[in-house]
Amino acid sequence: MPSLAEGQARFIACLQKGPDHFPDDLFAENRARALLGLKAHANTISHARLVALEQAYPKLHEHLGHETFHALSREYVEQEHILVCDINGIAADFAAFLAGRGCDASAVDLARIEWAWLESYRSAEAEPVALTDIAALAEAELLALPVTPHPALRLVSLTGPLSPHLSELGETEPHALMIVRPEARILFHPLNEVEQEIAEKISVSATMGNLLHHAIELGDEATAMQHMIKLIQAGALAQSQRQRDDENDGKSEGRTER
Repeated sequence: MPSLAEGQARFIACLQKGPDHFPDDLFAENRARALLGLKAHANTISHARLVALEQAYPKLHEHLGHETFHALSREYVEQEHILVCDINGIAADFAAFLAGRGCDASAVDLARIEWAWLESYRSAEAEPVALTDIAALAEAELLALPVTPHPALRLVSLTGPLSPHLSELGETEPHALMIVRPEARILFHPLNEVEQEIAEKISVSATMGNLLHHAIELGDEATAMQHMIKLIQAGALAQSQRQRDDENDGKSEGRTER
């Protein structure tokens, strides 16, 4: 009698690899009836995987067309490493798969953008730094303000023209797209090359002063401030955990006992 773990492994192998891996001693019913049930179960799982891809990439589905999208989806979900994926992460490698199949750059970029949208949607909550938060700070306080990328921030470098299914971005041909989620609404912001480089520096800057220094290195002081304001207004920055802890400590010290 196989152990529970062995039985589960053989059951999963049959679902993933077909009747050649049928576990004869695992089911009370005869082989034909058991296989019929397994086929129904496998078809249900396969359909769920295809639905998960379609729901993850609605704009890509429109861009490629129904037949092409589903042909590529079926090929994608039959890969061995995808068969063992959790349904929530099954779509993560689709853009790389499309690139490997020679799909056009606009389609590959669109897949990367839609997955980044999902990552932004699923990311942790955090209060973005707002212009009103820093308006009253003295220069030294502003430069020393600890900052970090907002958890919802995603950057996607573009390798081709924007898909027409991103028509809400207008006629621009940006170098990259920034995806942010201020106040629970996910937004796309087209970035030029300098803006993208500044956004990429948020994670290594630690303070607002360091980030401003990086921005000035990439241009002049006037344009650097414009780029910084754009990032702040978009909701790309959050206060670091250290800053939030300091603020909470200050509030605690200011309380009086009754």
